[in-house]
Amino acid sequence: SGFVSPSTSPGHGGTSYLAGWRSSARRPRFYLAATGVMCVLLVSYALFSQRFTPEHMEHPDVDFGIHNPPPPPPSRPPPPDYPASDPPSIPVIPIVAAQSRTLGQARSRYALRHSRAPPPGYDEWFHWAQEKKCLIDEYQQVYRDFEPFYQIAETNRTHFLNMIRRGVDVINGGNRPTGLANITIRGGEALVANDRTYFDNEWRDRIRNFVHFLPDMEILFNGNDEPRVVFDTSSLETRTRATEIHDETPFEIKPKYTNEFFRNQSGCSGWTTEAGFGSSLEDIAFIASSSSSGFTTDFWPMLSFTKVHPCFSDILFPSQYHYASSWYSGKISEPNDIEWAKKEPKLYWRGSSNGGHIVGQNYHNFPRFRLVTIGNAHPDIMDTHISGFWGSHCTYECEARPIEEEYDIGDQWHMPREAVHRFRYVLDVDGNTFSGRYLGLLKSGSLVFKTTGFTEYFSDWLRPYEHYIPVKVDLSDLVDHVRWAIENDDEAKRIQQAGQRFAEEVITDEQNDCFFAAVLLEWARLQRMAEEV
Repeated sequence: SGFVSPSTSPGHGGTSYLAGWRSSARRPRFYLAATGVMCVLLVSYALFSQRFTPEHMEHPDVDFGIHNPPPPPPSRPPPPDYPASDPPSIPVIPIVAAQSRTLGQARSRYALRHSRAPPPGYDEWFHWAQEKKCLIDEYQQVYRDFEPFYQIAETNRTHFLNMIRRGVDVINGGNRPTGLANITIRGGEALVANDRTYFDNEWRDRIRNFVHFLPDMEILFNGNDEPRVVFDTSSLETRTRATEIHDETPFEIKPKYTNEFFRNQSGCSGWTTEAGFGSSLEDIAFIASSSSSGFTTDFWPMLSFTKVHPCFSDILFPSQYHYASSWYSGKISEPNDIEWAKKEPKLYWRGSSNGGHIVGQNYHNFPRFRLVTIGNAHPDIMDTHISGFWGSHCTYECEARPIEEEYDIGDQWHMPREAVHRFRYVLDVDGNTFSGRYLGLLKSGSLVFKTTGFTEYFSDWLRPYEHYIPVKVDLSDLVDHVRWAIENDDEAKRIQQAGQRFAEEVITDEQNDCFFAAVLLEWARLQRMAEEV
């Protein structure tokens, strides 16, 4: 290839001939010299190989450029980029990788996010949380729940403590409201009066895991699954009455028709959506017709499992339904033994008729009844049935038998928890309140579709379309989302795997304790601020 030189090109007369003759005359001498050089190189290579190659190592037949080069001798370590026997490392979950690594970093981030220094006991909490492999910085829910109390403390430092003392009197009085309890932290011990709620002893036992860095305090707990404090802190109008007392018998508001009650409360008539017009809170069965009430409309500090924002202002902490070690846990005991490709590509749900008090025809709007109606219309992609009817919710203006027949409710649909493993998709839907199954379903190996009107302590961490498929409270987009999952199987599987990994590795019992402890440190500081006045 390349250009051809004029001196060696054919057809150029004597000059070309003489040049060719001289070249031919020199060829024998050139070949002799080249042969000698090759001999020297071969001898040198043989000596070099004998000197540096281990005697026990054979030279493999290698065709460089086609096959991989031979591995290094066994006595030598592999180069830095050579894959050893360990499998490739799994990338760290982003939220975990972003956490503070030092106490100084954690304190500075806290101060930036909350515009105040961390509470007393925070340094001990930080080291303990690191030891437990907990998140360090992601406690915005705690900040949101306590911020109104800090704002009040700017002008009324005793309000928080006054309400605690009043609450202790109410809880321990002769006509104490159902579902409330108080726990005392004193001198590194957690003390609780028995027979207040189902969870008293479990709360005490969890607190004992970190009581060594808790200051003395008195804590008010709501043991009901539903929230109790009907107070909209997002409204400027309510701030003026936040320190006023209007309920002479707190936590005893039990309206017969809760939809009418909530319609007249600030923040309880509707909520904003991510896009488009807002939605009615009456799509939430708890708002439309609560099965359990006992509310207050005063601004109380009260720890609860859940709330509806902005209607309620309860302070959130982990429920026992979210502790894998608790008897109340929503975990599935039997492990998943069916691989994704062999699961039936349908949405699965089983449960009772929970949702609220049935009055007239209102049950048609309860999410579980809506779900069965939708499932019956799409049996090719859904397997959804109510397996039991709660007669206690059918008290007035209600006949059980026609409802059971209308929705084919009965034991014939009862399935064990592990039946979820057979299906590729599963729905988590509210009942009387939030669903305690959520974390167990995320770990099940099935893709979770989630519909809820409630906020839980981990709601900031589990992200829609990344860890689960969100569904509107009225279920109007459920069918479309299920069809999307069927048509986009790889992406659906990716979301399922991300949700399962997050639930297994991040939302652990230790992480629940870390959140619980962070809540109590803020609680203790507000109480201490009042005591120091």
